[in-house]
Amino acid sequence: MGRPKMERDKKLSRRFIFRLTEDELNRLNKAAEACGKAPGTIVRVKLFRGRFPEPKTAKLDLHTFLELRKIGVNLNQLTKKVNSGFLATGLLPILMKLKQQQEIIINQLIHDSQSENR
Repeated sequence: MGRPKMERDKKLSRRFIFRLTEDELNRLNKAAEACGKAPGTIVRVKLFRGRFPEPKTAKLDLHTFLELRKIGVNLNQLTKKVNSGFLATGLLPILMKLKQQQEIIINQLIHDSQSENR
């Protein structure tokens, strides 16, 4: 089965060529790479919507976030066991400190992902 036909007004059939400096081209390519889009798509979205497409989440940030989430689940499970009396009560302050540290790291990741320097 072939690809369905596009409507004529949505088909990208016209070309518009413009010149860029080497620096501008490098900046455009970096923006396209960060967003996971083609450079032409970046220009089109910025021109007609007035903003850049959302950048992709860095793989490292995503991996780190997922690992922190797994750690958080384990911390919650251990905290429930301590509160119900199945584990030593001396673990509760340690678990609370670990949970606070996890929240600090998550906030730093969120703040870093919204930074302009990405």
